[in-house]
Amino acid sequence: MEAIRSFAGALWESATFWKVTALFFAVLNLKNLPLVWHIRVYRYFFKHGYLITPAVEQPPLPSTEVLNPVSIFSRAPIMELDFNMHKSNSTYFSDLDVARTALVCKIVVKGAALLEKRLEKTGKKGFLGFILGGVYTTFKREIPAYTKYEIKSHVASFDQKWIYIVTYFLKPSNGKKNQNDPEVLKKRLYAISISKYVLKKGRYTVPPKDIFEAAGYTPFLFDTAVNCQATGVENDQVNGEAAQRKESADDDARSDVWDRLKAEIDRGMTVVQPIIDQEEKIMQDFEHKMSLPGFA
Repeated sequence: MEAIRSFAGALWESATFWKVTALFFAVLNLKNLPLVWHIRVYRYFFKHGYLITPAVEQPPLPSTEVLNPVSIFSRAPIMELDFNMHKSNSTYFSDLDVARTALVCKIVVKGAALLEKRLEKTGKKGFLGFILGGVYTTFKREIPAYTKYEIKSHVASFDQKWIYIVTYFLKPSNGKKNQNDPEVLKKRLYAISISKYVLKKGRYTVPPKDIFEAAGYTPFLFDTAVNCQATGVENDQVNGEAAQRKESADDDARSDVWDRLKAEIDRGMTVVQPIIDQEEKIMQDFEHKMSLPGFA
C-alpha cells in the first residue's frame, strides 16, 4: 500500500510540475495562443467605433491626415523563433495583419456606416470590407528573441482602386538627438513591407477617396476644379462680395491642403510603381511557364 501511495504521489507531483511548466510556457508565448491574434486584430475595430458610430457626417479633417502613421509594438516570443533563434520570417505577416488593421481602422472605420448607407442608396449590395491584394517584404536585420520592436504603418499612396500601405519594422527610438541621421535610421530598420488593399461592397470596387471622404477627410479634388463652388449672395452685392472673398480664401486653403496631399501620394506612387510593374511581369512569366511542357 505504501508503494502505491508513493507512486501516486510521484505521479501527482509530476502532473503539477508539467501543469506549471505548461502555464509558464503559455505566459511566455501569450501572443501565439489560440484566438489571441483575433483579439489583437478586432480590438481596433471596436476601439475606433465599429458598429457604434452612426451613419452621419464626421467632423471635417484635413485630407493630409490620411497619411499620418500609426505604430504598434510587439516582441518575438519562443513560438516565433526559427532555428537561428531569431524572429521567423513567416511570423512578420501576422504582425502586419495587426499593424495594417490598426492603421486602417483609425483612418476610416468611423465613416464605414455612412459609406454603406450611401452605397446602398445607389443599389450596391453585399458586405463592405477591405481585402488584402498582396504583400511585398524585404528583410534588413534579424529581430532577436523577446526584443521589443515597433511596427509603423502609413498610407503611401492610392489610386482609383488600391490603397498602398508601407510598414516599417523598427528598433524603438531611444530619444537621442541623432535619430534622423541616415546611418542611425538604417541601423533601426529590421524590415519593410508594402501591402495593397482594395475596398469592396459585394462585387463593387469602392474608390479609396469615397471612404476617406465618408470618414471626414477633405478635400479630395482630383479632376474637380478647385474654384467651382457658388460664391456670393446674389440679392446683396456687398455681402456677396464679402462672401466671395471668404470662399476664395477657403478655396485657396483647400487647394493648399490638396496640393500637399497630392505631392505625397504622387511621391508614394513612384515608390510602389516598380512593384506594380513587377507583378505584371510575374503574371506574364507565369502564363509563359504554364504553356511549357512539365508546367501545365
